[in-house]
Amino acid sequence: MIGFFDIRNGCAGDMICAALAGCVDTQEVKKQLNKVSFPSAYEIEIIQKTKQVDNFHGIKANQFLVHVKEKERERTYPEILSIFENSKLAEEVKQRIIRVFNILAEAESIVHREDVKNVHFHAIGQTDALIEVSFSVLALDLLGIKKIVSTPIGISNAAPATAEMMKGIPVIIRNIPFEITTPTGIAIIKAITDSYDDTPIVIPEGYSYGTGSYQTELPNTLQFIYGKELKGLKDTVCVIETSVDDMNPIIFDYLLEKLYQVGAFEVCFFPGITKKTRPIFWIRILCRPIDKEKIFEIIFKETTTLGIRYREEERILLKRLQKKVKTKFGEIRVKVGYFAGEVVNLMPEYEDCKKIATEKKVPLKEVMQEALRAWPNWDFEKKGL
Repeated sequence: MIGFFDIRNGCAGDMICAALAGCVDTQEVKKQLNKVSFPSAYEIEIIQKTKQVDNFHGIKANQFLVHVKEKERERTYPEILSIFENSKLAEEVKQRIIRVFNILAEAESIVHREDVKNVHFHAIGQTDALIEVSFSVLALDLLGIKKIVSTPIGISNAAPATAEMMKGIPVIIRNIPFEITTPTGIAIIKAITDSYDDTPIVIPEGYSYGTGSYQTELPNTLQFIYGKELKGLKDTVCVIETSVDDMNPIIFDYLLEKLYQVGAFEVCFFPGITKKTRPIFWIRILCRPIDKEKIFEIIFKETTTLGIRYREEERILLKRLQKKVKTKFGEIRVKVGYFAGEVVNLMPEYEDCKKIATEKKVPLKEVMQEALRAWPNWDFEKKGL
């Protein structure tokens, strides 16, 4: 299970909790929180608000409030560690919570130029902040999230500790007259995030918005989405396109061969009609971005085109393996495509099947079907074969 935080407009501890509260059973989280002896008595309140985005619509988001029932003092880093080390939480959860405070303590140590053991937390050491960190980690654990991806973090008027913690991670600088990312918020994100990416590929199972108390030109919300990760090979491909309307198509065979020689993944020709009802051929080529210059050269030298269009796009590929299966005709190689660990595509190797069909004088489609039948547990009815 993968979780995704959209925090381009900033984040705070309460906003992270608020978004997660819309996805998890909050009563179960509260049961886990009872395993920690927090310094003060508290109550958690979750309310829903509508944040106006523009003149046409708003976003319904949760607001996470911790009501502390007594006045508190500042706490040292060792004091906070002892609260969680002495708790009855699972060891793995304890360590994730402690990691957040380690990040905070190291930043405060650098900003205030004192040993990390002597760092005093003010707002961050209060019960509400301790609850926010704990709730975030526990909610993700209860959701079964194994990987976290976040967008770059929106930053404006950053506090010194926030500025220290943003080192080494991608941020978006905003022009807002107050801080939109708090030390607690950035520490949680930095501690839990595995990678920063605007475009993870997820099959969503749920989502929710969290908000703070401010109303800004930006919606002042963050979004959390969780679901199954589409596990495949993600890369960038260059898409090259051109069209010709004054060239003998007999040369396409030669052009195809030349393009594949310099690294094209795929070459397609599409007929059509252009201005003055002229017949036209649209040529589309996929290649690695590093190979595009060689492709350009061949197109300009071997065709009559005067211009080329190109762009880079992301693509996702199934994990692929090639395996041999034993059939009554002999061994045949089969290309296997996996989606989220499940076999979803099988394709017998054409050259193997062609050779067998020729030698044994049987229909090619019969050989290919036999190769598919030889694959264990392959559901022919489900796949429409």
